[in-house]
Amino acid sequence: MAPALDPSRAHAALQQARLYAILDSSYAPTSSWPSLATKLADGGVGIFQLRAKKLSKDEILAAAKILVPLLAQRGLPLLLNDHPDLVAPSGAAGCHLGQDDLGIPEARRLLGSSALLGLSTHSPCQATAGQALGADYLGFGPLYATGTKPDYPPIGPAKIREILRPVTIPFFCIGGLNPDRVTEAASLGATRVCVVSHLLLAPDPTKAAREVLSRLGTSLPMKDALRS
Repeated sequence: MAPALDPSRAHAALQQARLYAILDSSYAPTSSWPSLATKLADGGVGIFQLRAKKLSKDEILAAAKILVPLLAQRGLPLLLNDHPDLVAPSGAAGCHLGQDDLGIPEARRLLGSSALLGLSTHSPCQATAGQALGADYLGFGPLYATGTKPDYPPIGPAKIREILRPVTIPFFCIGGLNPDRVTEAASLGATRVCVVSHLLLAPDPTKAAREVLSRLGTSLPMKDALRS
């Protein structure tokens, strides 16, 4: 089996990533994940997360052990949704935490400085707080209503503008995104997005990923222009 991705390469991949894909067992069975990951990587996805709320830890670990080397060969990191205790045995690059999960400082003490730690945030205040706590990146949303998190009211894409200046770490807008909504988010300053169902349910995941990336555009990110 190929080795896990070197931490320095994982951090570099995060900085370069514009499209984040979540392999979610609610939308795609684990047996399809290796094929999906390959097709999405071909389409330009730069970072992946394994999300399986209803699977056992053994099942999550088994799936991660297949995906980690597959993606590492392409220089792409895999993170686990929650389960920081499975990061080391799986070889994952880190984990993504929710507001009600283990805190960023506690996860950092557990996993060390080299692990990638992401945090879901649902308001500008949570975003700035997550940055201050030491998250490596943020998920910001849901911008629109989403089946992935039906209990969370959408915050609306206009909130993107409120974090362009104060948040200097990478943030991925998430929630109900499709190509047209990515275009709207990009017009408000988003330069990175996380897409779930639109990619996982697409007839051609590679083509779907490329379409999303094309909607983000290639011009200077607005948030960088604002800081220059």
